Amino acid sequence: MLGGEEGLTIVICGDTPLVSEETLQGLIRLHQEKGAAATILTAEVDAPFGYGRIIRDDRGFVAKIVEEKDCSEEQRLVKEVNTGTYCFDNKKLFEALAQVKNDNAQSEYYLTDVIGILTSQGGIVEGYVMKEAIESIGVNDRLALSEAEQAMRARINRRHMLNGVTLIDPASTYIEADVVIGSDTVIYPGTVLKGATAIGEDCIIGPQADITDSKLADGVTVKHSVLQEAVVGSGTSVGPYAYLRPGADLGQNVKIGDFVEIKNAKLGDDVKVSHLSYIGDAVVGRNVNFGRGSITVNYDGFNKQITEVEDDAFVGKQRQSDCSGQNRQRRVCGGRIDHHPQRGGQ
Repeated sequence: MLGGEEGLTIVICGDTPLVSEETLQGLIRLHQEKGAAATILTAEVDAPFGYGRIIRDDRGFVAKIVEEKDCSEEQRLVKEVNTGTYCFDNKKLFEALAQVKNDNAQSEYYLTDVIGILTSQGGIVEGYVMKEAIESIGVNDRLALSEAEQAMRARINRRHMLNGVTLIDPASTYIEADVVIGSDTVIYPGTVLKGATAIGEDCIIGPQADITDSKLADGVTVKHSVLQEAVVGSGTSVGPYAYLRPGADLGQNVKIGDFVEIKNAKLGDDVKVSHLSYIGDAVVGRNVNFGRGSITVNYDGFNKQITEVEDDAFVGKQRQSDCSGQNRQRRVCGGRIDHHPQRGGQ
């Protein structure tokens, strides 16, 4: 049984998502330093209405928690409140729980009654005041959820800025918790970075970039574009209005221009797909240029095939003189590459 174990027990509300690791470490540290039977995580708020007040004794220890409806006029002026998070000596907690009664109007058992039981037995009950009261916010409706999300975004953005990332307008930038961004990268307004996205140093991201679960090397530029599960090599530029779908793997110094879609395709270094093209299910060598309207077609009605384009090829519409003689050996004209395995393919 857990009640017989030595050690500490942390009790934390499931609807308080902003409580940080740093705050919990501070709570535990104070609890251990004071040899307390219990330590309450508290917050000082300007408008404490509705919260249980922390009443301290002459020594500064917590004497009791008084709920709003039971407060005297003097107690209502107290701004230190109970956040609902506690650190207990495990054995003392379970001994006190056995004494908790439900003789109240709601016929409910209140964990806060444990505090009074411990103090009546001479135990020390401490209160650790969190540095940022916003951490105590409980999410009970959509309004509180939006407030908690705003606070979390501000926390994440602050961490990145302290690490050397420039956010032109933090309020209009959405970055999820697991995103990694290198120093000296600039994030423009309207950018959304989600999932396991990792961005290198000296990049320019945005405006209006939507990037999910993608890996971007140093010196990458992405403007007005969507990237999903894509890999982008150093010095590569994407956009505006490009779409990198899952499996897009771009080498170094690649140019992906406006209204270009890349799906499940590996592009070598120095490839240019400047505009109005679709490159799907392909392997493209180095220094290949795709002209306007280029499409790699890979579906034969039954199976998807891989299109291969070798180094230094020129794909797309060119002058007629460019599509004759020796040039025909290195260039594909007309902007469409069909792979037909039964005929050897392209």
